[in-house]
Amino acid sequence: RETMAREKVTRARALCMRGYLLTVCLSVWMDSAHGIGVQLIPQYPMVRQSVTLSVTGVTGTIRQFTWYKGSSTDDNNQIFNVIPETNSVTNGPQYFSRASHFPNGSLQISGLVPTDQGNYTVFIQTIEGTAQHTVLLTVYEPVTSSVISTNNKEPQENGKVTLTCSTNNAEKILWSKNGVSLPPGLILSADNKTLTFSSVSRSDTGQYRCEASNAVSKIISDPYTLTVNYGPENLRITGSQQVTSGNPISLECSADSVPAPTYQWKLNWTVLEFQNNKLNIQQATSENAGNYTCIVTNSVTKLSREISVYVTVNDNQCQSGNSAAFTAAIICGCILGTVLIICATFLLYKRYVLPLKGQSGVGGEDPSRIYDNIPNTAVSQPEKEEGPYMGLEYSTENTYSDLKQ
Repeated sequence: RETMAREKVTRARALCMRGYLLTVCLSVWMDSAHGIGVQLIPQYPMVRQSVTLSVTGVTGTIRQFTWYKGSSTDDNNQIFNVIPETNSVTNGPQYFSRASHFPNGSLQISGLVPTDQGNYTVFIQTIEGTAQHTVLLTVYEPVTSSVISTNNKEPQENGKVTLTCSTNNAEKILWSKNGVSLPPGLILSADNKTLTFSSVSRSDTGQYRCEASNAVSKIISDPYTLTVNYGPENLRITGSQQVTSGNPISLECSADSVPAPTYQWKLNWTVLEFQNNKLNIQQATSENAGNYTCIVTNSVTKLSREISVYVTVNDNQCQSGNSAAFTAAIICGCILGTVLIICATFLLYKRYVLPLKGQSGVGGEDPSRIYDNIPNTAVSQPEKEEGPYMGLEYSTENTYSDLKQ
């Protein structure tokens, strides 16, 4: 293949010597160095390091080569011209002391600085022809200062929040939340430097990081904790609402809120000294009964909510007195009932049982005669001695009256 290329160049030279068009001759000469290129070593050079712009693909002996700062071979862009055979070097307008050359046509730049970045062009002349190639030199700097900031340090739910990743020398920025990729629905800027929540919610709370990188380095920011403030809401009061006098009253108030809210208690319309979510009264009295109100306030959202319960305090002595009275009433009722039963039994005995016994005969007298004589004796003989059965004779009206009593 090389032999064929040389023969082609030889024929082209002969044609050029015979006066063929100049454009044809230049095309052939450039063709003779086909495949020339420049490779950066290292591929991603950093500031303060050295880089070699290594020429590749050259065939034949190099007669001379010239480097230019820029994409054209204008004389004003020349860094230096080198003739390897005589080691002759001619510096151009763009020459700088950190630039040096190698016999194979390569350029080396030491102690790179950001201003060294740009296009470089090499023009090479060999025995077989000429060629040129332009390469872009990028000087990399390490990524630094990856820090997240925000435009709203105390965001409230449904508000707008923007997080910004401030960094230097980054070519790419990636965001994460709690160590994983961002959930969908968030808005990133074209350069990924800003993350926007158009309507932030409590589910967006978490730790955010940004990873800034380029070809030679990367740095991950410290975590930024996004806290979404909301509430108070879902207020609750727990505890006994019926207590006995002398026993404690214990109530606890709670609510969903970020940040943690402040609490205030009221009994009816009087503000109590309890300033936390728990209210404790060691020994309740009747004065402690009433409507207890818990007022919950969020210092960021400036919202306040309240909830109330009614607490009843029962009098222990009253309960004991009522119980004793009830017991005494039962005992008295039992005694009275027993007395009534005895009285009724006695009266029935006198009314029915004794007369029957009298009919069996006492001294052979007729009981009917005795009863018949009683009224007459009372009238005609007031001083007559009372008969043995006189006390048993009661009127019906008196008997019922005794039973009722």
